[in-house]
Amino acid sequence: MIPQDTIEKIFDTVRVEEIVGDFVELKKAGVNYKGRCPFHDEKTPSFVVSPTKGIYKCFGCQKGGNSINFIQELQGVSYPEALRYAADKYNIEIEEQELTPEQESRMSAKESQFIATKFASEYFQNVLWNTSEGKAVGLSYFKERGFSEDTIKKFQLGYSPKKQNSFEKAATKAGYDLEILAASSLIGKNEDGKTYDKFRERTIFTIHSYTGKVIGFGGRAFSPDAKSKYLNSGETLIYDKSKVLYGLNLSKQAISKANRCFIVEGYTDVISMHQNGVENVVSASGTALGTQQIQLIKRSTNNVTLLFDGDKAGIKATLRSIDLCLKSEMNVKIASFPDGEDPDSFSKKLSTEEFQEYLEKSGINFVDYLIELYKLNDINDPTQVIEIKKKIIKSISEIPDVFSREEYCKIYHQKLGIEEVKLIAQVNKARSMVVSSPSRNLSPKKEAVKTKKLSRNSEDKLQKQEEEVLRLLLNYGNETFILDEEDESVAAMIINELENDGIEFSTPIHNEIYQEIIAKIEETGKIHIQSFINSNKENISSLAVNLVATPHSISNNWEERHKIYTGLESQKMQKTTKKAILSLKKGVVDFQISELQKAIKEETIDTAGIKKLSELTKIKTQIAKLLGRNIG
Repeated sequence: MIPQDTIEKIFDTVRVEEIVGDFVELKKAGVNYKGRCPFHDEKTPSFVVSPTKGIYKCFGCQKGGNSINFIQELQGVSYPEALRYAADKYNIEIEEQELTPEQESRMSAKESQFIATKFASEYFQNVLWNTSEGKAVGLSYFKERGFSEDTIKKFQLGYSPKKQNSFEKAATKAGYDLEILAASSLIGKNEDGKTYDKFRERTIFTIHSYTGKVIGFGGRAFSPDAKSKYLNSGETLIYDKSKVLYGLNLSKQAISKANRCFIVEGYTDVISMHQNGVENVVSASGTALGTQQIQLIKRSTNNVTLLFDGDKAGIKATLRSIDLCLKSEMNVKIASFPDGEDPDSFSKKLSTEEFQEYLEKSGINFVDYLIELYKLNDINDPTQVIEIKKKIIKSISEIPDVFSREEYCKIYHQKLGIEEVKLIAQVNKARSMVVSSPSRNLSPKKEAVKTKKLSRNSEDKLQKQEEEVLRLLLNYGNETFILDEEDESVAAMIINELENDGIEFSTPIHNEIYQEIIAKIEETGKIHIQSFINSNKENISSLAVNLVATPHSISNNWEERHKIYTGLESQKMQKTTKKAILSLKKGVVDFQISELQKAIKEETIDTAGIKKLSELTKIKTQIAKLLGRNIG
């Protein structure tokens, strides 16, 4: 384990322009550097490196981070591996921290499993290529599937022999302990306590981690007595199927370059598409596509195309995956194949160019897919039509970004036969069932104010206003101005004002950063922006980079939409800070008012609610006057 002081030394030593400059041709642009983004194809450079802030940011594909993040993203390595890369470049010696016996035991167990699964992979491959049984059964099967020898070797495919303990004997002869083999899900025990090879008489699909380490296997049975046709490794210290995508170790660069990821059902689909020139493809074999797997894809792209089978199970998986991808702010398309075809079979019938063209043209938007799937235009029963529209509206409501939801409503309201305004209202209503958090009002008791069922406008405004406050804290929090003949910092003004009115941030990540800012001030008296940029928490680091890197020459559209006016911040910091605080307060009050007005329409409000509405309206007027004075 790398000690914290060594990590800090690495961050203090590395220069982001030198790290990035090893891979990207950079040209000086004022105090920064510019170049062509290595994560997507672009003609006009939009990739900026800031030596003073220690960050990189692409304003095309939106990827950004610090020097260590860059190594992780480009090389596809873990955080410790990226640190070691940087340390080696700058000749920084890493003295690994001594672990506790418990940590050492667990690390030792994990390492043992990595070694055991690597041995197993080599064993299965050797059996496939160099034994009569392997050639007759395994190799012939793969070749019948149309896989070339190069492809078989590329994916490290193998075969486990029929004899019950063949692998176990080979492994123990090589010095491997039975407990390690069992813990690695390579051997099992029957009711009589006898051991057996788990993948006996099966073709082997080797499963790799994101960085390419062997972590598990999938096996296809040939014995008619086999309990299941397909078998995957069980959960181990190194294999968690919910965090693994088959083929990602080979596909991540192609996904990044194409800015799109195809998601298929099985191992052979991935292999066949690779062989036919489409390498930006992965599979969630052995499990339904999950949130953690989607996050792995998001490292390389926000665009996915689902290529699941058209049977009942495939459709169910497609519907579930659509909603999960939308929740994760992915752009989703669905491509289908002719009846009886899947990516594996269909790719073999077309040339590389034809297959690629088909995938490009056949992918349709998720709303179009749902309309076709449910045959909306062919149904005359009003009850069925209503239910189908509700399903489609629910899927649209899963999209977190308010502008994206609006755009879908704008495009599809005619196809759904719903007026645009009414469709937006229905989507927002469905959204309120998706997004919910405790709500409290401004009160003399100064209770923390949070949001609940954020409406479209309230949600967007509050998020942007929170971001604006955080941006000021990170960029200018330590700066001071004279207030009542005393020095006052930007951070002190913001924190005191928000605490006095009991206001908390509604967005979890915003609140997490805000609380860390307070903790840093209490600990050191200052905000150290690099500690957020270099945070080992990816979500914090990413947001900090965005808040620091985003150009803040505020457009008229921003001013009109969000009521945030920054001006020349460095020269008018006191005024800028007051405006941001007031805007946030007004946003909170606006939300509370909108909720009470909604209750009036629904006739669910009581006398206390009416009184509260009156009080909040007065507060809103007061804040608006103060905001107007500050703007002026």
